[in-house]
Amino acid sequence: MRELWEYMGLAGKRALIVHHDDLALFRAQNEAFRELPYPTGSLLMVSPWVLELVLNPKQGADLGVHLTLTSEWKHYRFRPLTCGSSLRDPQGYMWPTTEEAWRHVKTEEAEAELRAQVELALKLGIDVTHVDTHMGTVLRPDLADIYLRLASELRVPALFPETLQIPHVPPQFRSALGKLFARAKLPRFKLADVYGIKPEEKIRFLKAFLTEAEPGVYHLIHHACLLTEESRDLPDIDVRL
Repeated sequence: MRELWEYMGLAGKRALIVHHDDLALFRAQNEAFRELPYPTGSLLMVSPWVLELVLNPKQGADLGVHLTLTSEWKHYRFRPLTCGSSLRDPQGYMWPTTEEAWRHVKTEEAEAELRAQVELALKLGIDVTHVDTHMGTVLRPDLADIYLRLASELRVPALFPETLQIPHVPPQFRSALGKLFARAKLPRFKLADVYGIKPEEKIRFLKAFLTEAEPGVYHLIHHACLLTEESRDLPDIDVRL
């Protein structure tokens, strides 16, 4: 089977997808997406700010669903769209860390929730072009199987890395994930993420990254937002600018 990248004429070439993660996290992130020239991003369907982006769309936007089972902020939390008790912490919100989600979330309840997030996007009229994952929670092998099946049903790409030898993928998951991904036969990406890099260092990082990049399709993840009264209270605002 020929790779998608070959059909697209990208074999042996370098290509870059600039991807805006966490869209709908808050209004300042939506505003940054509309101002920037890059059309691609993915939506947190569990956030109330998703409607703001739907009602004030960006021309030519290429939007995916940022499949979510965690809510990491202390004072700004999301609840699941579905009623599964394993999806919720003692306060009723999504689990704050990936590890807690992996310990508690039941497979069937996770599938119902992830499907509900995709279905909401479709009901809102979003032309879903891809799926990806918030905080890598779908990398537990049973959840990865759901993730890949959803992508197959939608006939869209699912973001997963070209190599599993990265910190986000626990060693105990790598063998099972490798088999799942090989069977799915979906395109794989080289990942780059500027989250955690302060604004004054990003240009230097990106220049070095793009200069040294080997042939392949690169998925460059960013979380850009505008500095507003709303966003300045985020604990990680300094790496989102």
